[in-house]
Amino acid sequence: MPDIKVFNRFDAAAIAEAERPAPANFTESIRRLSALIDLLPQRPVIEDKHAERWVNRCIEMAIVRMELEHGEGKATIASVHEHVLWHVRRASAIGGSEIGTVVRHFRNERGGFSNARNLTLEKLLIMAPQAGDEAMNRGVRAEPWLQRMYLEEHDCVSDEGALDVLKGFRWEKAPQIVGTPDDLILYKSGRRRIIDYKCPSAAVNEEYEKKGMVSFDYVCQVHQYGIFSRESGIEFDGMDIECFDPRYFKLVTYEIVYDADLEEEMIAGADTLWNEFVMKGVVPEVPGLGTLDTDDEETKSLMENLTLQASVLKVIGDELTTRQKEVLSRIQAIGHNAHALNEGKIDLGFAAFDRKRSWDEEVLGQLATAAGLEIEDFKQGNGKFDADAGEGLLKTIFEAHEQDADAVPGLLADMVQAGGLPQKKVLNTDDLIEALEAIGVDVTPAAGISEKFSLSRAKKNAEKVLQIKNEAIRLSDTIEEVVEQGAEDLLRDPAEVAEDELMMEP
Repeated sequence: MPDIKVFNRFDAAAIAEAERPAPANFTESIRRLSALIDLLPQRPVIEDKHAERWVNRCIEMAIVRMELEHGEGKATIASVHEHVLWHVRRASAIGGSEIGTVVRHFRNERGGFSNARNLTLEKLLIMAPQAGDEAMNRGVRAEPWLQRMYLEEHDCVSDEGALDVLKGFRWEKAPQIVGTPDDLILYKSGRRRIIDYKCPSAAVNEEYEKKGMVSFDYVCQVHQYGIFSRESGIEFDGMDIECFDPRYFKLVTYEIVYDADLEEEMIAGADTLWNEFVMKGVVPEVPGLGTLDTDDEETKSLMENLTLQASVLKVIGDELTTRQKEVLSRIQAIGHNAHALNEGKIDLGFAAFDRKRSWDEEVLGQLATAAGLEIEDFKQGNGKFDADAGEGLLKTIFEAHEQDADAVPGLLADMVQAGGLPQKKVLNTDDLIEALEAIGVDVTPAAGISEKFSLSRAKKNAEKVLQIKNEAIRLSDTIEEVVEQGAEDLLRDPAEVAEDELMMEP
């Protein structure tokens, strides 16, 4: 069991730091934050170079984050220091938004916001937090407004005293998990509920609406808050996720039913990840990116059959476009359900269904930044002229000519020596992925799959393609005959047709 005294010592120092006056400059900020980092429970296994780089990266990240929240140029030393301090405290344990990742890991499941490998790298200060983009920061900006909407709609109040208790609560039996809910609501009836506000996109809201439930990570998150409320002596009647749906401009309530088994799973998983990995400086293995397994004859046969159907439907043309898409979607569903992010190919010689690896360059860039890599080091020219950079060069030449025409030849010579005409730069994902994996970063969060169906144009398969085309023409002729024969019924009222069919039944 973790030593609660170590955690309490860190918490006391963190509280004291939060109460101190803001640092005068970033040098002082880094010194004070580094002193707090030295009190982290896992500090003995954190390398000094990682701690130093992490705090500097956090300062850079916090400046970007504060400008996103408050406006360009409005990041102050005080606000940046406070934000990084929050991240140092977050590094001392597994938070509510992270516990779902832990549960998924020990269930050997993918998905969620991250994975156990990268989470451990974050706790060891090898990976730094990311500033996020406008969409990611939407929830931060929206939370006070969502709270106001909820309180007014339900005529209730926040239990500030209970929230204050939870903000400083560290459970003796599991000090490696922490977290505070967005709200603890007190109703006039005397009931109290744990509330967490979310502001997902319209598309995500639509998905929740269809499923009737929010993501698993959110379910785990409020369960963790429920543990702390119960163990700190704060009674509550239930837990809710309140999602703001921009389609209707309203809060949608998703009640989270208490699951004792899930709670035990969370506590056990956090205990193992923290004590067997984080505290020992060991990074857990996670499911890698494999290749599509076509050794399963049943799956292979089914996918080949569907690919053949798609081949016929493709040649028929626009008349059967919908049917072709349905068949392709079935193939995709099999690939997704059985193989998730794995790549591979079903090749019939004359046709193929190909699942190829794709990469989200924005996510790769975020991982690189978090790991201390310079993204520009992995960009290279693609041979295409960069019009924007070229415009800048011309502007430089004209400005130089206005000041001293004789200086232009030398300036042009310098430009030629520097590489000549500027080229557009593209990210070399292979090199970046290799560099990330070399330092232990799992790149799965950036992985995706692109799917493509195609017919062969090779001469050696021409006979087979012609055979399919002839079959497609025959089927098209049959469809045309059916339509011609049923044209009269197609023009009639469907109710009349149904009535005639009913009268014909014996």
